[in-house]
Parts: sequence; structure tokens; C-alpha cells
Amino acid sequence: MELPDPEHDPIPPLPTGNWFTADPYLPWLLRHLLDDSTWPIADRALTELGELVPEYIEPRMVAADANPPVLRTHDARGHRTDDIIFNSAYLEIEQKIIEFGTVRAAYLPGWRGLEAPAPRVLVAALQYMFLESDQSIMGCPVGMSDAMARCLQHNDPALAKRFIPRLADDAGAYLRGAMLLTERYGGSDVGANVVEAVRESDTTWRLTGEKWFASCPHSDLFLVTARPVGAPSGTKGLGLFLVPRMLDDGSRNPFTIRRLKDKFGTRAMPSGEIEFDSTFAWQVGDVQRGMREMLDMINLTRICIAVVCAGAMRRNVYEALHHAKHRIAFGAPLIDQPLMADTLIEMVVDSHAATCAAFALADALDRADAGVDPYGDIVRLLTPLYKTYSTERARITAAEGMEVRGGNGVINEWPEARILRDISVHAIWEGSSNVIALDVLRALRHGAFPPLLDYLEDKLAACPDDAPVSPLRDALQHELHLLHDRIRKLLDANPMESELGARRLARSLAVVSIAATLAEQSVWEWQESKSARLAWIAARYAARLVHPASLSPLLDDPGWLSFRTELLAGGSVPGELAHDLAKRVQDALQEVAGAQRALSSH
Repeated sequence: MELPDPEHDPIPPLPTGNWFTADPYLPWLLRHLLDDSTWPIADRALTELGELVPEYIEPRMVAADANPPVLRTHDARGHRTDDIIFNSAYLEIEQKIIEFGTVRAAYLPGWRGLEAPAPRVLVAALQYMFLESDQSIMGCPVGMSDAMARCLQHNDPALAKRFIPRLADDAGAYLRGAMLLTERYGGSDVGANVVEAVRESDTTWRLTGEKWFASCPHSDLFLVTARPVGAPSGTKGLGLFLVPRMLDDGSRNPFTIRRLKDKFGTRAMPSGEIEFDSTFAWQVGDVQRGMREMLDMINLTRICIAVVCAGAMRRNVYEALHHAKHRIAFGAPLIDQPLMADTLIEMVVDSHAATCAAFALADALDRADAGVDPYGDIVRLLTPLYKTYSTERARITAAEGMEVRGGNGVINEWPEARILRDISVHAIWEGSSNVIALDVLRALRHGAFPPLLDYLEDKLAACPDDAPVSPLRDALQHELHLLHDRIRKLLDANPMESELGARRLARSLAVVSIAATLAEQSVWEWQESKSARLAWIAARYAARLVHPASLSPLLDDPGWLSFRTELLAGGSVPGELAHDLAKRVQDALQEVAGAQRALSSH
């Protein structure tokens, strides 16, 4: 028997290097989204994170995931304490994320020399880098502290002045923030919540009742929905309250942590059940607008989930590409074998699409916050679209990454199993896909589509005739008008019929929106470097709009394999390659439209 080459390692190790500079897309994208004064600061910080995350965060994340927190309800003398005991790795990760200024940057001037708070695009980039390793801490407690600060900033100046400096502190005196919505009776149906609020003074209340799913129950501050006595049923009757863990006199606020949940994913971060018993709370803003105020926090956490998905998918791609490049099977590296290359390119396309979506959403939020009309409506619709579609594709990409690694992919010593477990919970947090689809439907009914249509048509109009992506431009413009007709029919339908089609509509609208944004960005790349890599990726992504029966002629053409290295890992791609794929996608979509017209005429 001939032994394998002793110089060859049959199990490639995890990749090393700088995770930011190795990314062929994110640094390029940020350079276009950030202004000239912000970009050098961002570049230095993110390059630093590119080394910090794999070297410091990742090994601690492995330890934190393997050693979940535990609840100690009583001390040695039998006194109720409800202390949560963490593995030291969890606390070290949390401290490092906070010290880096991920919350401070968004709310306080002076971060790394910035005169004003950082734009949301930069904050999202900081989160993205941490999220490539850690979805438990950056993805929940730190993300919720960020969202709580935004909610207070928008709805209660007095509470904002008091608590944002502590929520955003990066010098060791920070407060942790969390939100508590879910109850046994009201999971997705928040209007069914029954936790009761009794007024104590003009601005203070006492809360009684149970919150069934309380992530980060060790937090210092909680934003809580509760129903004032005598308030109407449904979401209109809910008020919003800020509950401190400790009272001003140093005593514990009277509530108990009943138990911690044994979760499938994000095991490093505790989730539990909280029971309020005449618990002290401050009223946030107008008590009659509680759910609307809470949406400021929910919407930012949904945007954070889109960033979570992008970061996780990039990590899966990074691991899969490295493994496929160095793993030898059937006499050749996996990356040189057509079926594996096809798997990898789908992962790369998904990763680029998710990153494109997350940062387009962050950029739109910056513009909405600056009062640029009509970005408020655009954010209102893009947020649920990108949240639900990104979580769907992130689970697929994570499963593919596990399969690329092979048997080792399901072993917890490797990162794929943790990524798949962690990313799965984000499809449920802040609204499951069906709930989000209903939110899309509500946004459409409130007139959010016409502004989004103008926004996307402007992107497509920026694609000139001589750009490789131009056939895709024409195809996507046609798809937008078909979607317009589809939306109008859905909104005119009876409620049962419109709800039945809401999720499929949301998926189509998300794909067209992302493809249009990728097409616009491909023009930037083409004009700068005469590379059509993004144009090809945009066309391959848009092929998801094609009927499955027509996909084989599009995707089975092996011509792109000659440029697989450039397409997979970054490099210059000829315009003809992208133009040809874009034209074939256009033709396939026209065939679908023709078939639909013929069907409707009968």
C-alpha cells in the first residue's frame, strides 16, 4: 500500500491571518460608503479587529460556548441572590467588545478622533467583525445595549441623559441593557401580553407578572412592555417601562430569575424566565405609545441581525475556502473540483448578498436619521425584508459550510457546528419569518413600496449601457414592475389570500432589492478597475428569480471555472464573462414573464 505524501496534512488547520484585510468585499464597500474623513479611522480600527477577533475572541468563544452560564438562586445563608455565574471567557469577550467602543461609537463623540458619533455604517462594520466569531455576546447583550440607547434617545430625553452615558461607557463602568417582551400568552402575538403595570407616581410604576423568554437576565436595565391597569387590550394598550436591576438605595429590585433555558444556540449567553413582583419601573415616554416606542429598539436589533447573518456567512466562506484549497481528495485540491467550486460560489454569492444588504440598510438608516426623505419609509420596508431573508440564507450557508468541512464540521472542536447553532436562533429572535412577512405586508399597506421602488430604480438607472451588468439592469427593472403589479393585487385581495402570499412576496422583493444594489456597486467596481467580479456575482444572485426549470442552462456552463480563483477569493474578472451571464439571466427572466402572460391569458 502506498502511503500518502508525508508533507501533506490530511486535515488542514483553521486559517490564520487578518480577517478584515483578507475579505475581498467589505473593505472595498466601506471605502465607498464612508466619507473621506471617517474612512482612515475605520480602516485602522477594522484592521486592528481583523487580528484581534481570530487571536483573542475566537479561542475564548470556544470556551464560553462549551461552558454555559449557570444560575445560583441563593447564597450560602439562604438569601435570594439570583446570581448568574459565567465562565471567565464570556466576561473577557464582553469587556473587550465594550472597551473597543462598539456602543460608545454610536452615541458619544470622540471615538478614535471622530468629532461626532460614528455613522451606523461604521458601527455595523465593528459589529460585523466581532460577529464573525461571537454571535452570543456581540449579537445579543451588546447589541441590545446599543438598541436600548437608541430607544431612550428617541423617546425619553430625561432617561436618555441619565443612562446613555453609562450604556455607552467603554472604560469599565458600563451598564448592560436588555428588552423583555415575550410572555406565555403573547409570543409573536405581543398584544396578548398580560404583565400588569400599576402607577406609583407621575413617572414611576410597579410591574407584576412573568416574562417567559428573557435573554440576558443579568442585565442592569430592562426595557419592558406591560399593560397599565385599565388600558385596552392589544398592542395599543401596552406601555413601555425601564426596569433597573438595582434601586437607588443599593437594594435589589424585587424580581426573580426562575431558571435559565437550555438553548440550542447562543449557549454562551443566558436566557431565562423573569417574574416581577411589584417591581419598580420608570415610564418611558408616553405610556400610551409603548409598543411604538419599543419598535425603535426592535428595529435596530433586526438590523443587527442582518449584520449578524453577514458576519456569520463571511466566516463560513472564509473557513470553507481555506479548507477546500488545502484539502486533497481524489488526487486534487477540493477547490479545483467542479462540484465543490459550484458549492463554494453559491456560498460566496450569498455572503456578498448578505453583506450588501446589511450595509445598504445601515446606510439607509444613517440617511433616515439625518432626515433625508423618504429613507424612513425605505428603512421601514427593507428592515424586515433583509432580516428574514438573511436569516434564511445564513442557515443554508452554515449547513453548506459544515458539509464542506466534512465529518469534522459536526464536531464542536471546529467552528461550523457553533455557527449553525447560533445563526439558527436569529431566525426567531425579533420575529420569526412568518411574523416578519406580516410586518412587510403592513409596511406595504402603509405606502412604503413607492419610495423603495424609486430608490431601487435610481440604483438601476446608474448602470450605463456599456457596463457588463447592463442586461441585468433591464431585467431587474422589468422585475420591479412585475412586483409592483403583484403587490397591488396582493393588497387588494382578502386578508387570507394576501397573508398566504406574503412570505413568498417578501422573498422575491428581498432578492430584487439586493440584486439591484449589487448591480449598482458593480458599476463602481467596473469604472474603477475594469473588473466585473461584482457584476458576475450580481447576475448569479439574480438567477434565483429564474424558474428552477431554466436554471441548468445558466449555472451548468463551465466557462466561469477558469476564473474561479478570482470569483471565489477576489480578483479581476473580464467584463465579457459577467455580461454573458447577465444576458442569459435576462433572457431566462423574459421566458418566465412570457410564460406567465400566456398562462394568465387563458
